Amino acid sequence: MTDQAISHSTLTNMQQRIIDLISWRLHVPVKYIHPYTHLQDDLNLDAIDLLLLIAELESRFNVYLTPEEAEAIETVQDASFFIQKHAA
Repeated sequence: MTDQAISHSTLTNMQQRIIDLISWRLHVPVKYIHPYTHLQDDLNLDAIDLLLLIAELESRFNVYLTPEEAEAIETVQDASFFIQKHAA
């Protein structure tokens, strides 16, 4: 298995864990949450709810995102990318 395949597999696993957490926290069925789901537009999170979700993700995955990284999170894939970056 190549490094790229390992990274893709890990990223996919991370995305699924994030999707599961978002689904549980927001009471939205998993089938409606995808990597490109926009957290504010598609899931109707306001700025405070988004910050709370990011804080929970940081806590659950034991990572710390910079304010710039947290602000750059717009989609599930963005969250997965930054959390994976710090978890490595």
